[in-house]
Amino acid sequence: MNILSQYNLLLAKYKKVAAYAQKAGRVNRRLYNNYLKLQHYHNSVIKKTTNQAKSILEITIKEKYPLIVDHRKRVIHVSPKLLKAIEMTKDEFTSSIYIDLLFEKFLPRNFTDTKDQIIKDFHFPILLKELEDKTQNPEQNQAEDPIHLHSFLHLGISGKRVFNHRKKLFLYLLSVRDISPDIELLYYQKTDLIIETLSATNLRLLQAQKTIEAHKILLVSLVCSLVEEHNRETSRHLQNIRTITTCMIEEIYRLKLLKNAPYETFQYLKDIAYTSLLHDIGKVHVSKELIGKGNELSEAEFKKVQSHTVAGAAYIKKIIILFQNDPTFSRYIDFLMIPYNICLYHHERWDGSGYPIGLSGSRIPLPARIVAIADAYDAMRAPRSYNIPQSHQEAVAEIKRCSGTQFDPVLVKVFLNIERQLEDIHYD
Repeated sequence: MNILSQYNLLLAKYKKVAAYAQKAGRVNRRLYNNYLKLQHYHNSVIKKTTNQAKSILEITIKEKYPLIVDHRKRVIHVSPKLLKAIEMTKDEFTSSIYIDLLFEKFLPRNFTDTKDQIIKDFHFPILLKELEDKTQNPEQNQAEDPIHLHSFLHLGISGKRVFNHRKKLFLYLLSVRDISPDIELLYYQKTDLIIETLSATNLRLLQAQKTIEAHKILLVSLVCSLVEEHNRETSRHLQNIRTITTCMIEEIYRLKLLKNAPYETFQYLKDIAYTSLLHDIGKVHVSKELIGKGNELSEAEFKKVQSHTVAGAAYIKKIIILFQNDPTFSRYIDFLMIPYNICLYHHERWDGSGYPIGLSGSRIPLPARIVAIADAYDAMRAPRSYNIPQSHQEAVAEIKRCSGTQFDPVLVKVFLNIERQLEDIHYD
């Protein structure tokens, strides 16, 4: 093969290689462009994924930790739901005392350790704004409903403290939940315990009260027994007085006529009925012969009979003085004043013409005014040596006639309300 042929063969191969190289360059450029596009796409995907991951992480953090604050007491994040629950705006909450309380009482403040630190669960109550307004402006809320018992939102708070190296901040990631139902349940459980305790205490108080009442009845009955030894007729009279006054005090209580009792109203009225039996104990100071003599009494004898009011009161006065000197029994003074007033004043008259002092109207103590009516009714009905017994209707008519003169007109109306109950009292 000559040189020209070899040249042409080499030229043809060169052209073929050159064409292949040119084609390969185009392919390489296309691949490079695709690589750049792919790299750009990869970078954009990575960036997007990173942003999404960050967003998801932030959302997760915010969902798990609805309250995030830094060590400078700045609120980085607070859930709108939490703000709604505590009835505050973000600015109000940020500037509130509660942020200071969190750091003062509950959040760790050791900033030398940058490791994550667990914040254990704690109870954090927040006063609801509606109640806070009421406490700050009580005059504007006098006509409104009373403050409800559960006026706090009770929060259970826990979480962790982390250190942000980039920003050089300690962040408190706080999980917050409403534990008000649990707190209220605990309150009711404690209240139930208190109620049970009070119930047991009340039971003991009732038992003690029953014991005291039994002692009252025992002592009064003992006195009546002594009076019975002195005059059997008087003893029967005392039991009738107890029945009549009991009916009257029940009606007084029903009508709510007594406004200012020295102690609990119904107990005070019951004590009037208990001690009404003592109204004539002063008669043991008078001889049996004089008591049974009847209406044919001299002026001196009549004054001697009248003295039973002062004598009976003197017996009670001795006990009052004894009790006044002993603080343990001083609380019984108000009780003892009932028989004292009954003994001394049950023969006083509404118009002031009675004895021993001549008191009139409401100046006569209420127990004495009640017993005066009961005493008069029984005296008219009972067979005695100095009078002819009257019928129930006649005795009621006489008491009605003496309303406003001998008897308190209001108490006469009380008596007329219950007079039918007295028809069953047996008189020999």
